[in-house]
Amino acid sequence: MKTIKTFTLITFITSLIFLWGCDPGTSTGGSKVPPVVNGDTAKLYLKQIRPKRVEGGKYPAAKLNLKEPLNDADKPFVVPKGPEPVIMKPANPEFKIEALKGQSGGGSQAPLYYNVNEDISDAVPIGHTLTPEPSVAENGQTVIHTGNFWMSLSLDAGLTFNSVNPSTIFPEDWGGFHCDQVVTYVPKYDLFVWLLQYRADNNGVNGIRIAVQSTELVRNSNGTAWTYWDFSRTIFGNNGILDYNDMSFGNDFLYWTSSVGGGSHRYVIRVPLKELQAKSTVSFQYTGSTDAYWSHVTQNGRNGVYWAGHKDNSTMLVYSMMDVDGFYSWREVSINSWPNDRISSIAANGTDWLDDTWWKTYVRAAAIKGNSAFFAWNASSSNNFPQPHIQIVEINTNNFTMVNQMQIWNPDFAFAYPYFEMNAEGELGMIVAFGGDNYNASSGVGVWGDFVIYYPRLGSQSQTYYGHYHTLRRSGSDPLQWVGAGYTNEADGSILPYYLKISR
Repeated sequence: MKTIKTFTLITFITSLIFLWGCDPGTSTGGSKVPPVVNGDTAKLYLKQIRPKRVEGGKYPAAKLNLKEPLNDADKPFVVPKGPEPVIMKPANPEFKIEALKGQSGGGSQAPLYYNVNEDISDAVPIGHTLTPEPSVAENGQTVIHTGNFWMSLSLDAGLTFNSVNPSTIFPEDWGGFHCDQVVTYVPKYDLFVWLLQYRADNNGVNGIRIAVQSTELVRNSNGTAWTYWDFSRTIFGNNGILDYNDMSFGNDFLYWTSSVGGGSHRYVIRVPLKELQAKSTVSFQYTGSTDAYWSHVTQNGRNGVYWAGHKDNSTMLVYSMMDVDGFYSWREVSINSWPNDRISSIAANGTDWLDDTWWKTYVRAAAIKGNSAFFAWNASSSNNFPQPHIQIVEINTNNFTMVNQMQIWNPDFAFAYPYFEMNAEGELGMIVAFGGDNYNASSGVGVWGDFVIYYPRLGSQSQTYYGHYHTLRRSGSDPLQWVGAGYTNEADGSILPYYLKISR
């Protein structure tokens, strides 16, 4: 990876958003940035954007180009190997696969069971074979489920969904609506938050749109009334596009992250939730480029956010941005060396369903529990791991040392694509993909400690790629439960997304 340096903002002018206030080099906080042991710090930058509003879904539907690449072109980045390790062995029992039951099976540690399990059969367009990348947000009767090209709204707790093309809700700015949507719900502020990515225009500039709305107005408008803010790529870099996004929130801020010009240039942005709720001008803060290759940000935090990348396969770069600080920090954290050879898994139909993932070992799952940050990523097979699997580390955020390193693994088939979220009792929920041996690629959910992944249904075929992400979130109406957005590949070549609400 490139060496991290203090970020110097390039002066820019853009007509797509309104920026004013601070000088481009102005940072927040009046105190000197303190040193970080075995790491470094850099100041955050501050800017403002005015809101815009839409209502009624009156825009003409844009024609979708399903053959267009979804993500910015990026050269494969294989994590370097660190010092010769002690041979890694599984640190916990293997994970098994079981069908998701409709009711609790009893016992001292109850398995997962579903309250809602609903296919979204009208997702737009249901017949495409591109990766759907689903995301979900829920507040009781109101559920929003997104994919690369659709938004699906349920007003009856996920029992039925109506799907729309997002280009009918918002104007086609930059080069038009593209993909990589993320959605979440913030209970404290009663806000559905919707992130949309747009194509580059003729000048090579694209943007991210952040839209918010209360539950009542989402329902009253049938999901068409939103206040939104447009973030141009020119804020962050001179070239490339804003791409591959994630989003989370804490007590006071919405955090979102995108890369600009490739995965090795990762930016994290925070926006005050009070300003989003007020639907006013927002004063947002953002990092410089960070070496956290395509990393996701921690979920369910309170007073800050963490993200991470791999310096090599025995050293992580762990970043932090605390709400009270006007700077962000990074540190090297030593972990146990993990297998990072080429990733491959042959599914039941003879297809290598991880062919697109052979080098993609970036940190996909991130969650907080107390003073521990959990990060997870794809890893290859090895002598002691016969199949590709998922590595997990728990890192103490007080002293930034590794506490535990675990795996989601099975000797007969592969696991990949983790995404984490804690419930209110601190149970680590997860959604992962699995495939190989007798299984075609499928999504499944579980809770750490059960060592079981439960699937609502199995895929009937596999492609040479599975997807860049799927999502599990804490329920907005019951913090002990989770809601999930997964999918399967169907025999006719289509994908079929689904919505889950699950409990212990």
